[in-house]
Amino acid sequence: MRDLRLILCLVLVFVAGGLAAAGLTLYSYRDDLGQIIVVDSLERIPEQYRDNAKRSFIPAFRSAPPPKNPAPAFEAVPENNISVSPHQPVETDSFTVSAPPEEIEVETGLASATLTMEQLRLIHLNNERIYLAARDNGLQFPAIGHLHLSNGQLIVDFAMPTEMTTAAGTAWQKDARNFYDQLRSMHISITSWLSTNSPELVAAMPMLLTRAKSLLADLETVFSAIPTGK
Repeated sequence: MRDLRLILCLVLVFVAGGLAAAGLTLYSYRDDLGQIIVVDSLERIPEQYRDNAKRSFIPAFRSAPPPKNPAPAFEAVPENNISVSPHQPVETDSFTVSAPPEEIEVETGLASATLTMEQLRLIHLNNERIYLAARDNGLQFPAIGHLHLSNGQLIVDFAMPTEMTTAAGTAWQKDARNFYDQLRSMHISITSWLSTNSPELVAAMPMLLTRAKSLLADLETVFSAIPTGK
């Protein structure tokens, strides 16, 4: 048993030493006791066992050769060279994060301005009806007095929005006040003409209405520029 251990140790020594070089040739044979003996030289085998000895070759261990085309190394990109637009979506492997939308300007006084526009349109429309009724039916036509009283109430109840929060809203408010002053001045003139039954109403109204219509068209344009948030 001790001889077998010695033989195995020798084999390991031979293997370790020989494999480090170009390779190792080993010979093995079975003795009379049936034990397999491994040696590194044919001369180490007794002559009576040489005919039945087996020869084997173990090549040397070699490290794998380096790849011909090594993979390129990835260089780190400095953080200060990375830029993302504030309104550009940022994509990741699993989802897309969109930048928040730009803030939308909204006129907080829009509802009040809309009501004011409806009042101004109605006053102007009633003035046109007064002129047509007076021209076609005379100054004593009953509908004229009714339309004139209706306009008087609209002018008394008229209230200009006190505050507009956008530049477009402020511009509209200024033009709306000027247009209202024109309508009120016309109403005073109509009151005077009706009270004296003056034909001046029919003669002067076309020019006044043409001017008022032009001012209203300009006011509509300015009103449409007020931001609604839509």
